[in-house]
Amino acid sequence: MTRIALADLDRQPEPIREWAARRGNLNVFALLANAPNVFPGWSQMVDELYASPTFTARLREVVVVRVAHLQGSPYELAQHVPLATAAGLTEHELDALATGDLEGFSADERAALDVVDELCTTRHLTDDSFAAARAVFGDAALTELLMLVSCYYGLALVLNAADLEIDVPGPSR
Repeated sequence: MTRIALADLDRQPEPIREWAARRGNLNVFALLANAPNVFPGWSQMVDELYASPTFTARLREVVVVRVAHLQGSPYELAQHVPLATAAGLTEHELDALATGDLEGFSADERAALDVVDELCTTRHLTDDSFAAARAVFGDAALTELLMLVSCYYGLALVLNAADLEIDVPGPSR
């Protein structure tokens, strides 16, 4: 049972109502609407991460699903596994993201997953790991990757702390 009462999305300021409605009025948005002073900034960051052409939808979802597994976030998984499937991930690949057996992914995906795993488990990147990721992505894309990881790592913490109840899976953007 969710530990924080969900805000009534119908009573939120118009920009929050419209943003949440475009994305299905999910519990995550009703939870975050409890913080109307920061919700607009958070939603803008999510929009920018998903509108950016830097990463494919597939690579973004590979990152988000792996973060969700490492953070033990059932809500994030419930929302993003269908998005990952729509972005082309197979059941085998989704299982691999859960178990950490990541051998079958492309070189770019593997480089991103190496960043995710090290960052989420140690909260740092070694000099060697940073250099390897920089060689694959360059500074701009690596920074964006780190921001994507931080967005969903932080969101998982919020969702887990609130013990947010899973609603019907659907788009979360």
